[in-house]
Amino acid sequence: MLLAGCAAQPSPAVRPSLSGSAPAAPIIVLDPGHNPADGGATSVRGTREIGYNDRFVAELAPALRAAGWRVRVTRAPGESISLVGRAQLADELRANLFLSVHHDSVQLRCLRQITKEGRPAFETLRPTGGYSLYVSKENPDFTLSYRFATLLGEQFRSLGRSPMLEHAGTTCGENRPLLDARLGIYQYDHLAVLRHSNVPAVLLEVGVITDAQDESYVNDAGNRRRMIAGIVRAVRVWIAQNETSVRR
Repeated sequence: MLLAGCAAQPSPAVRPSLSGSAPAAPIIVLDPGHNPADGGATSVRGTREIGYNDRFVAELAPALRAAGWRVRVTRAPGESISLVGRAQLADELRANLFLSVHHDSVQLRCLRQITKEGRPAFETLRPTGGYSLYVSKENPDFTLSYRFATLLGEQFRSLGRSPMLEHAGTTCGENRPLLDARLGIYQYDHLAVLRHSNVPAVLLEVGVITDAQDESYVNDAGNRRRMIAGIVRAVRVWIAQNETSVRR
């Protein structure tokens, strides 16, 4: 549950330094989804989602730092942290932005189990690829969260990526409300890492790792570089758009 009064706490895009000098660089918290104990979805290669998440964040973090922003990661590979603990870390740092990184699948009834190099693996029954974005209206900075999700969606669309819309259905998805079908933005109010955070927060599903074609896309280093460059552009625009109105 959100603490009383959380909605009144601001989350500026640029926070001033304590010395009263020029504002310090924005802080971005990156959250590689899942923990080693659960691992997330099992891909068409038979590997767990957590490895994709860790790799993407490990490549995204230096790109954001190179752009001039401070970056913190909620956990290192092999480490564990609770969902609430991830959000609390962003709050303790007075972060400007929280981005949780995941890789997607569909409901088990829309998957078939296969074997890949002796390991159990899962693949979709039909082509089901694309990225998706999640925001929570229980996040006190929903407006800024949604604005960032919109910028991310535009960047992914500019790369030729399509949104994954299955989650809005009841067959292979969970009947999630779609806020923007063109950009693949879903409303997921009770998602813990979003609702417990008092800073703008978005969850990104980079691609569907149980779809062979989409898994191949996200597994390609060049494609990841292009997606990461798009995320950096989205962050830069988001900070520029909000710097004046939310500076404290």
